[in-house]
Amino acid sequence: MKTKWQQQRERSNRLGVGILVWVALNMGRGPLRLLLYPVVFYFFATGADARSASAAYLRRVNACEPSWQQVFQHLYTFALVAADRLFFLTGKMDRYAISVSGEQVFRDIMAQGRGCLLMVSHLGSFEALRVIGAREQSLPVRILLDRRQNPLVGNVIDSLDPELAAGIIDAGQAPAELALAIDNCLKRGELVGIMADRAAATEPCAGVEFFGDEARFPLGPWQMAWVLRVPVILCFGLYLGGERYQVSFELMTGGLEGSRRQRRAVIQRSMQHYAGRLEHYAALAPYNWFNFYDFWADESSGDN
Repeated sequence: MKTKWQQQRERSNRLGVGILVWVALNMGRGPLRLLLYPVVFYFFATGADARSASAAYLRRVNACEPSWQQVFQHLYTFALVAADRLFFLTGKMDRYAISVSGEQVFRDIMAQGRGCLLMVSHLGSFEALRVIGAREQSLPVRILLDRRQNPLVGNVIDSLDPELAAGIIDAGQAPAELALAIDNCLKRGELVGIMADRAAATEPCAGVEFFGDEARFPLGPWQMAWVLRVPVILCFGLYLGGERYQVSFELMTGGLEGSRRQRRAVIQRSMQHYAGRLEHYAALAPYNWFNFYDFWADESSGDN
């Protein structure tokens, strides 16, 4: 059974994405931003589910009824950040002002030759992390991505950044193979990025408080952290408007600790801490929330 976000069909098409890529790479960000207005208006006019989900989220984060202009701005911000990924993927980051906090967190871990889990989300831009890689020349980040869910994104990454594509860990492979692949990466001292805010179709979830109500978050990333006992870093890359991004790293734990009997409670506390930090950063930049489905009503597999 698929979760509601997985049931949403990929509304973009190969030709449309190809046109946007061509405009971005040949004409630059200015013309691309203008082109995005009619594109976003089309999705705004025809995407009732996305409009409804945006309004439900903005109502929570701003504690007031959103206007249609705010909903449109939310969708446009998503499109703009997605377009900026094209420039990050092709290494054209000079024009962006990207501030970073918490770099020392992963530097200390890497200095010990240890790998870690990097918990990211559909808030802002994970690709903004690439500025750290450019600055450090070599940052061993591996991304966990289900290629079957969004093949167009995978194809764009393949064509624009083969090196990044080669570093993707396919989340769609068998669980045993996936666990082995992640374990091997960690043993090599690499950072494994995992989206911790959405659950796959067969993945169990648990409810935590998020913006004043219960929302269901995937257990998988935290079960993995429990088994592997490696450091866990939270990463948030927020778009601040114009050409400005803020990337923040926070060390959550040097490794989940506790007895077998405490496992469930430790994982639950970890998930609540993560949800709290996600809420904090979402409130700082509300239009950066890119989960366009009813996040609080999403149904997936039962608790573990």
